[in-house]
Amino acid sequence: MDHLTASHYTSSTVLLGKLDALLGNRSLSVLRELAAEPDSAIIEPLTTGVDNDLLKLRINEGKISEEIANQVYPGVWATDVPGKAKNATPVEVKLKEGRQPVRIKQYPLRKEDREGIRPVIEKFLQLGLLRECESDFNTPILPVRKPDGSYRVVQDLRAINKITEDLYPVVANPYTLLTVLTPELTWFTVLDLKDAFFCLPLHKSSQKIFAFEWENPKRGRKTQLTWTVLPQGFKNSPTIFGNQLAKDLESWEAPPEEGKLLQYVDDILIATKTEDACMTWTVSLLNFLGLQGYRVSKKKAQVMQRKVIYLGYEISAGQRTLGQTRKETICQTPRPQTVKELRTFLGMTGWCRLWIYNYGLLVKPLYALTTTEQKHLKWNKETIQAFKLLKKALILAPALGLPDVSKPFFLFSHEKQGIALGILAQDLGPYRRAVAYFSKQLDATAKGWPGCLRAVAAVVLNIQEARKFTLGQKMTVLVSHTVSVVLEAKGGHWLSPQRFLKYQAIMVEQDDVEIIVTNIVNPASFLSGNTGEPVHHDCLETIETTYSSRSDLRDSPMENTENWFTDGSSYVLSGKRHAGYAITTSQEIIESGPLPMSTSAQKAEIIALTRALELAQGKAVNIYTDSKYAFGVVHAHGAIWKERGLLNSQGKNIKHAEEIMKLLEAVQLPEKVAIMHIKAHQKVNSELERGNELADREAKQAAKVFEFTCGVFFLMKIEKVAKNNDHNDLKAEKYA
Repeated sequence: MDHLTASHYTSSTVLLGKLDALLGNRSLSVLRELAAEPDSAIIEPLTTGVDNDLLKLRINEGKISEEIANQVYPGVWATDVPGKAKNATPVEVKLKEGRQPVRIKQYPLRKEDREGIRPVIEKFLQLGLLRECESDFNTPILPVRKPDGSYRVVQDLRAINKITEDLYPVVANPYTLLTVLTPELTWFTVLDLKDAFFCLPLHKSSQKIFAFEWENPKRGRKTQLTWTVLPQGFKNSPTIFGNQLAKDLESWEAPPEEGKLLQYVDDILIATKTEDACMTWTVSLLNFLGLQGYRVSKKKAQVMQRKVIYLGYEISAGQRTLGQTRKETICQTPRPQTVKELRTFLGMTGWCRLWIYNYGLLVKPLYALTTTEQKHLKWNKETIQAFKLLKKALILAPALGLPDVSKPFFLFSHEKQGIALGILAQDLGPYRRAVAYFSKQLDATAKGWPGCLRAVAAVVLNIQEARKFTLGQKMTVLVSHTVSVVLEAKGGHWLSPQRFLKYQAIMVEQDDVEIIVTNIVNPASFLSGNTGEPVHHDCLETIETTYSSRSDLRDSPMENTENWFTDGSSYVLSGKRHAGYAITTSQEIIESGPLPMSTSAQKAEIIALTRALELAQGKAVNIYTDSKYAFGVVHAHGAIWKERGLLNSQGKNIKHAEEIMKLLEAVQLPEKVAIMHIKAHQKVNSELERGNELADREAKQAAKVFEFTCGVFFLMKIEKVAKNNDHNDLKAEKYA
């Protein structure tokens, strides 16, 4: 990150003065702190000038031209009387099986609060939105005072939400909803439906579920009231309403002029190429909504604008930025004192993560704070700095380009501290403009992999996120590791078969992805349009040197070297477990013997390979095993397990720790050694298959030989030595 220079400081201070006069919002004080601290880290320099469109947004909000007003059905505009969707059927709410009615007593309310919500309750009763009832359900209400001094009623339906059946949320993804907007669409209208949920009736059989207690402060009479319409605060209300509105919009005939209509629950966006088309679409849709029984908030309407605020984003031709209101809300948030407050703050910032390249790194210390069991958070220098930097990053968040699916995409992928970082961009003149920034943690298993394999996992995560925007358009992935080669050569050692196939399908088998290995690791270089030079880093050599149990261990056979085969066997016969091991050539048995009856198949394979390495001390040998587990220990996992203190990536003790330590020590004994994996139970068509079959057969036979004396197990190692072979003679070793 660059530091603020003197010239940056001067220009930023002048710009802040202009912005302060224009907007006068709290977020500017954060920018002032930034400009006043030359040593602070900057996410991206302030280089753009003041855009008066931002001020126009606030001035024009709710302003309807006379030309539009004269063409629109007057009943579409919201009044004190909510709308009623004409095609909606009463909503039935189903309880989860076996759940009993919820009865939560009303919290005591201050008289002034009850007086404040009394007009609201009486109005809802008069309009038929509420009715008196006698119900075995009851949940409390909470009066909430608005900034203008009036009140609104909020019902605590958390207990009801727990006992009612879930509906799959089929609402659009707000992150990808805007991908259908093309740069040619430059005129916009945003409509907000007023009291949207109240437009849908609630089935009479379901009304009792939402009952609450009410005491009229004027008369002192207590009664139960319940909703006759879809209530706010019910978990399924957004999905139910969104589906109903989407169904009704299917019957709307859009004007012939080119344009797009987007719907997210009760928020609607119209985007067209020309101002005239925007007027035609707006008038047509308003008339349709009004005749269908919906009501639109005139106060919140943004009609025929070049720039609008939609879902908290500022939308203009070909780009979107974070809305000022959202930035202000986050910047005004004081430092959280409890885990709940911190999670709320992180939830707000998480909505903005697409605008911050290193979001995952910035919030990592803050997420670590949420794991504390203490009631009050203990902030340190690192977490305080992360909190400040996150706010600064949000204030300086750049405008993102709207994805244009007619043009190819570029994806920059990087992994740092177990977090997949990515930038999706498209060419804009000689440069690239960011479409989205990705930041996602690798899972616990992937975090334990070598760095080059973590880069593979990061590429997969970033491609999955990018495809939400590219919609099948070609994507060139730039990464500083030879990820395709690493996946093919080393993936089988570290990845489960299911994960390996998934990674192959995403990276290799799709024709919309091209992976280019580059030396670029700086996002600024990527966005400048540079593709970089070929990388000189050898991923395979790095993995083999760093994570193999010995630096010269090979996974391909050496020439003119004897081939040995190992196998471990464990099976149950007549209710008793038998275990054994064997070491052979393709024709002769070198050593075999029984193992304790509690020995598992994995443990037997480890013991067999260990014993072969001990017998090969000072020699050069090729050793074949059909155990993927034993092969993975010596080639991939063993060294890192040893470094961690025999703990896995989740911090738990690994199985067979003692045997694995013996194996890692034994692999150092041969002068030269290559350990290969061979498939088990294949037809015998070659010398290798013959040797593996002999080791398998002899291990099963050896498992039948066992003897117990005074609770001590004597393992007889039966050695059958071939002619001209200088292995040890028959011997016995004692294992307690």
